[in-house]
Amino acid sequence: MLLLAAFLIILDREIFSRCCQSESCTKTYRSVISVVLSLLGIAFSGYSLIISTLGLVQGPFCKTPAGWEYIFKDTAGSYLMDRAAWSECPEPAHVVEWNVILFSVLIALSGLQMLICFLKVIAELKRILCGTYPVFIQPGVI
Repeated sequence: MLLLAAFLIILDREIFSRCCQSESCTKTYRSVISVVLSLLGIAFSGYSLIISTLGLVQGPFCKTPAGWEYIFKDTAGSYLMDRAAWSECPEPAHVVEWNVILFSVLIALSGLQMLICFLKVIAELKRILCGTYPVFIQPGVI
């Protein structure tokens, strides 16, 4: 994602500063880049949200008398409501609590990022499509 952003910034400075001298064209171009990066943000945040949710439902990887395993894997997240079941994962200490806290925070932040990126896409598309500045250079303006 950072490489794509860096590539687009380099393109913006070199190529499009020569090709597109009008202010409205530059604003439109920047809006399109903003929409593309926001859509990528939605995609990556959605991926993070799904993975974090699956990690929370599956439960932590912990050491049991039988060895290291996912002991809550088949509970479909019901272990979250049964705090007594957390004692089945004695090592490392407090791993279930930290797992619940970490994945809950990741889910909340991913959801917030998706919302912000979605609102950014809507705002930029509205700006482009509703004519806050023209998308196409009109022949009479040149």
